[in-house]
Amino acid sequence: MSGLEEVGIPGKEYLREALTNCADPLKAIEDFQTENGILLPSLRPMLPLLDRHGVPRQEFHLSVLEELKDTLIATIEKLSQNDPRERERKLKELLQKSFILINVPKIKPVVLCILKNMDRVEDRYLKHLVSNRQLYQECDVQVKRQIWQDNQSLFGDEVSPLLTQYIKEKEELLFKHSDP
Repeated sequence: MSGLEEVGIPGKEYLREALTNCADPLKAIEDFQTENGILLPSLRPMLPLLDRHGVPRQEFHLSVLEELKDTLIATIEKLSQNDPRERERKLKELLQKSFILINVPKIKPVVLCILKNMDRVEDRYLKHLVSNRQLYQECDVQVKRQIWQDNQSLFGDEVSPLLTQYIKEKEELLFKHSDP
């Protein structure tokens, strides 16, 4: 999963380095799996069973990640129904911990969900979103509104094509009815 090494989580490069500089590659792989595998004790006994059935560990980990992502998003959405002060505090805390991972494709939806459910997003996060066009495009309208308050040219860029399309449709409708 790209982007994790940038935030200090071992990935391909770390594993390549470990395998290059070790005496026992199998031991190095086992150590890497132990250190970076799923830490839920209830899931650990499943790994040998999945190995016997030929299910790749990556596939297993990705399916667990997908489930966790869906659960997190549902929990964040449910949190938005709580007391506003408590909600903002929890969402702000979650955002502080997770924003660094916004460029990791599998985690990005969780971070965007947190942003969407906040009443007020801090300027430092909004500036980062504006500086990355792709992230800006993926933001929910509620987040974009906060960006547009300080950056009205972006608002114009968003609204201009819609207004142009509206005018074009109205002109076509008008000319259609005025032709005999």
